[in-house]
Amino acid sequence: MSEEPKVERNIADELSKLGKQVGDAIKAAWESEDRKKLQTEITEGVQKFGKEVSEAVDKASESLTAKELREKAEKVVEEVRESDVVEEARKGILTGLDALNKELSKLLDKLESKPAAPEAPEPPAEPPAEA
Repeated sequence: MSEEPKVERNIADELSKLGKQVGDAIKAAWESEDRKKLQTEITEGVQKFGKEVSEAVDKASESLTAKELREKAEKVVEEVRESDVVEEARKGILTGLDALNKELSKLLDKLESKPAAPEAPEPPAEPPAEA
């Protein structure tokens, strides 16, 4: 049997790989069809909500109070749109960090369960010279 050469690995390389994998995982989650579908659904809902609010404000009156109400309603709609995107990003980051913590926990368990390397035995003392 031939021995496979041992590849020397270092912490920096492993952290680099881990960082890339975490980035890839976040990217994959962000680009997933479920996330896109949810974003579309939320966007359409917010647009319908905004349309309904705008129509209700238009029907009210064109008084100063009605104009102020419309501006506030539009501002609320915009804030809702922005907060949904932030929430999705937050959820993705939390998922990635959770997975990272679980993997690091597994690594720590493995490292802590390995027995310490035995110390090299001391050479026996030389017998005293005979006189």
